[in-house]
Amino acid sequence: MAVRESNLVKILGDEGYQKLRSTKCLLVGAGGIGSELLKDLVLMEVGEIHVVDLDTIDLSNLNRQFLFRQKDIKKPKSAIAVNAVQSFSNSKLVPYQDNIMDTNVFPLHWFQQFDIIFNALDNLAARRYVNKMTQFLSIPLLESGTSGFDGYIQPIIPGKTECFDCTKKETPKTFPVCTIRSTPSLPVHCIVWAKNFLFGQLFSSSANDIANEQMNEQDWGTDDVEEINRIKNETNELKELQNIIISGDKSRIRDIISKLFIQDIEKLLLIENLWKTRAKPVALTPKQLQESEQLGDVNHLNLNEIWDLETQIAKFTQITSKLMDRYNTESAIDFDKDDQDTLEFVATAANIRAHIFHIPVKSVFDIKQIAGNIIPAIATTNAIIAGLSSLMSLRVLNLLKYAKVDKPTDINMAFTAKASNLAQNRYLSNPKLVSPNKKCAVCSKVIRGVFKVTKNQMEKHSFMDFINALTSTSKLSDDISILDATTQRLLYDYDFEDLAEKKLVDLSLKNGSVLLITDEEEEAGLTKQIMEYYIEISDESEDKIEQLSLPQIIPQFSIPSETADENGGGDMLQNDSLMTSNDQTTPIVVSESDAVENGNNKRPLTEELEYQSIKSRKLNPIEDDDELVILD
Repeated sequence: MAVRESNLVKILGDEGYQKLRSTKCLLVGAGGIGSELLKDLVLMEVGEIHVVDLDTIDLSNLNRQFLFRQKDIKKPKSAIAVNAVQSFSNSKLVPYQDNIMDTNVFPLHWFQQFDIIFNALDNLAARRYVNKMTQFLSIPLLESGTSGFDGYIQPIIPGKTECFDCTKKETPKTFPVCTIRSTPSLPVHCIVWAKNFLFGQLFSSSANDIANEQMNEQDWGTDDVEEINRIKNETNELKELQNIIISGDKSRIRDIISKLFIQDIEKLLLIENLWKTRAKPVALTPKQLQESEQLGDVNHLNLNEIWDLETQIAKFTQITSKLMDRYNTESAIDFDKDDQDTLEFVATAANIRAHIFHIPVKSVFDIKQIAGNIIPAIATTNAIIAGLSSLMSLRVLNLLKYAKVDKPTDINMAFTAKASNLAQNRYLSNPKLVSPNKKCAVCSKVIRGVFKVTKNQMEKHSFMDFINALTSTSKLSDDISILDATTQRLLYDYDFEDLAEKKLVDLSLKNGSVLLITDEEEEAGLTKQIMEYYIEISDESEDKIEQLSLPQIIPQFSIPSETADENGGGDMLQNDSLMTSNDQTTPIVVSESDAVENGNNKRPLTEELEYQSIKSRKLNPIEDDDELVILD
């Protein structure tokens, strides 16, 4: 470690090294990128590293998440990752096995302790949540992701560079209920039916929830009342099939097959409107069922080959029998792509259904990739992106004297241009960051604040007290609306004042609730600014001040010029300094004792050629793991 320290001092200087040793960072995610990042941050001797990951280790993780071993399967990722690097660590390491979006475990003030945050996540919702928390608190964020040979890093300096939501992101692919349940046309439709509907209804621990969700589903994808009623009835009938599974009566497996692949198809054929422009499905025949029963051993089939229909039926029968035995001992079974039994059930059910609807069948290996939402993970890509993220953090923290950062837009992002066929002669492209998108609803169109309140004040003050404090200290009209953005409940507007006299405690607001405040009155040439207040309830027993006090906020801004780049902003003011968690200009803190004034900060708009190259790529968030979501 002495040699490591000596080398770091040569690079950072004594002062820079000491700043790094006093730095406290948060790493969200301990998977593909997270494992690499933790190792890199430890080797850089970052002073304190907190690691948050909700997941446990799966068999499929071991090929690229090098901190884990076979013996670690089913254990928490965060704890095992920390233990794995402990032997060569000179950093304080703190693991958590919790959901980063759980406001009870991680309230807003918990995030405030960190100097920088690293995202190594595998889902869009959590990425957006962490991005918003950093916007509330003005903490720099290092966003990263990989998918196969592709990868990227994006430093985000709140208020001064593009945030995660400044560019549009692809949403997970979903399918209407009628497509999945009545009119499949692609292999993926059959796989979704077998995995999310059939397997879930028969074996999952949440079978009843799945059934209720299907019954209450709004996106039917059709207005045909007859078809909707058939789907609802089919859901109820599947509950009867689960009773067969529970009974353990293997002689009735043929009844399950007949129900799914003969009776249900025959009912579907009665809805003539469905087949005016589509080829009609062909139900299984008793002869096909008999031929499948006459087959020999189906235990050692090649998973890379496509089996004939009779083999699919025989395998479905065999694997249903095995799952029956397991269900009676385990009480519930959840689908896992690495669980051979659950995989083969989904694969054979999907292929039998595909045959009925004249859709090409797939091998078990191919179905595993689709059902598991797998994009092949490349361990070296994870290592490269993690290395870039950790190195770029030195610039974000402004610790490199030879690469001093005068303004946030001096910092670079990076993405794999060659892997995406954007460059012939370079693997990486590293354009500079740009200013926030003027149309971004997360970082540009919203004024954010933290409404700090005690439990006593919640019990003593009415909602109208809050509204009066808000309108008296802000240039708001009387025509405002207030929404609890966490639950999507309307709390107040010009025509709805039912809750105004209720105490704050009676509004079901809690730590982490977000109030969205919109002024509905428009003025010529001006657009009203939206405000977002994060509710932070303290346990203090005594009020320091009798009245609620809010900051003076001017919720107006000039409409951007029509020539403005709709996806990006412009250069920052020349004297803008790099924002850190200690920046005193933001966030707006709403407390009992202080009123903080927040003026408008208009920024000139300009074009950046490097940004255009990013925009042409339409870079979307990439998962750090192998689970890029393509299914509902």
